[in-house]
Amino acid sequence: MYDLGFGPNGLVSLAIAALALLVGLWGWFLVNRASVRANEQIRLLQDIAEQQRQQTALLKSLAQSARGGSVADDDDLSPALDFKGFIPER
Repeated sequence: MYDLGFGPNGLVSLAIAALALLVGLWGWFLVNRASVRANEQIRLLQDIAEQQRQQTALLKSLAQSARGGSVADDDDLSPALDFKGFIPER
């Protein structure tokens, strides 16, 4: 009268549910892995941007000391060398 899921139709539906669960877990794994890798790349790009800011500041001070002048403000330099507030895109 009532099928408890142990017949041929019940085993097929159980197999389909198990397969759907495995596919869902695999998809979750791939999305999670991509997210972690993207976050790591963002952190690395931010580190690179910070190092470039430090190198730019060092080069500015070296250039000014080589000319015999004092260290110039950011207003005196071209806007192309101003990386303050720069955040690399994903």
